[in-house]
Amino acid sequence: MTRSYTIVSLFASIIMMTAPAIAGQFVIELDEPLTHPSPELLNQHGVSLDETLSAGADSYAVFSAENLGALESFFSDASVQAEKISEVLFVNSPAIGGGEPAGPKPREGHQVFVIERPIPGVGFFGLEKKQKISQNSNTAVAKLGEIIEWDHSFLTSEGTYCVYRADSPETLREHGALAGAPIGKITPVLHTLH
Repeated sequence: MTRSYTIVSLFASIIMMTAPAIAGQFVIELDEPLTHPSPELLNQHGVSLDETLSAGADSYAVFSAENLGALESFFSDASVQAEKISEVLFVNSPAIGGGEPAGPKPREGHQVFVIERPIPGVGFFGLEKKQKISQNSNTAVAKLGEIIEWDHSFLTSEGTYCVYRADSPETLREHGALAGAPIGKITPVLHTLH
């Protein structure tokens, strides 16, 4: 009895730590890599930079802010031109579907990619459906082996921004077919956690 309680508690803790988006988290599409803004300017607006996914003309940044207005005010003062701002409704990961989290850094020969998946309303899906999506991805990763690793995905009202590590875009397309997940744009990026 104690063991099952501990496992259930551990699983619930993992979900609480990795699944729900931070209140006011946003994925920003940029037409150029973000230069690291000053800590003073970030603090002044109550904004934090969580991740950058830099790729020249197709770059992304993930920010946390109290609300969209605070983020837009920061962008104005920092002269950041956002192509698109998407509110994160849920952060999915291998752990949500019972899988192992990604390693601390990419494997030898792997590139980090952002995959945009057009899945309308995905951020509003129930937890059971999100777990199934995670399980399908985990199963596809297991079939493909060491050539691919799923880090995490930001779920929005319009689709997902999935962060994967793989040997090639072709592997990502094969993974998508195996997992039953649509593939939109695939962008190789330099991934930095802040």
